[in-house]
Amino acid sequence: MKRLLMCTPLLVALTVAGCASLPTQPRTFDQLGQFTAYPLNNRTFRVGFQADNNLSYGTAEEITLLKAAQTTVKNGFRYFTVMDDPSNARHKAQRQAVIYPTPNYYPYGYYRRHPAFWPDPFYDMPQVVNIDPIQVSYTIECFKTQEQSPDAFDAQLILQSLGQKYGLSPTGEVLQPPVPPENKK
Repeated sequence: MKRLLMCTPLLVALTVAGCASLPTQPRTFDQLGQFTAYPLNNRTFRVGFQADNNLSYGTAEEITLLKAAQTTVKNGFRYFTVMDDPSNARHKAQRQAVIYPTPNYYPYGYYRRHPAFWPDPFYDMPQVVNIDPIQVSYTIECFKTQEQSPDAFDAQLILQSLGQKYGLSPTGEVLQPPVPPENKK
């Protein structure tokens, strides 16, 4: 009985740590951010992506390129070129802000002398947050054959190489993430 009582705090701690470390549900391609794709004429399209705050600019460009390939294939084309676009001419630095924690109600030395003080080394650290979401947009011109534009991207090749990384099939269809197996007891 005494051994059981000694193991109880350990079991409780392991249970709480195990619940806290469960992975989140993976997101589909459509849930990575906000997409726009609309035609400008019969073979020119405007494709845009607004990323969540946790994505880098390079990842947002890669996802937008994948959306351009998906748009190209869904409209019956195979190749596309990215036309000169003033919104992507230069990468603007993202606006950031520094957030400081709420000041203590008592003088700093009070906490150091208090017997119940728990020193938290990260409490007084300022945090840097992004203010603006990342937005990338391309105007693409689509072609059926590569002879029409020799320097064009191959949309099917992009979907085959990058598609699986972001949950797209080689035909541009959104794949559902695999369902994790249920824990059986």
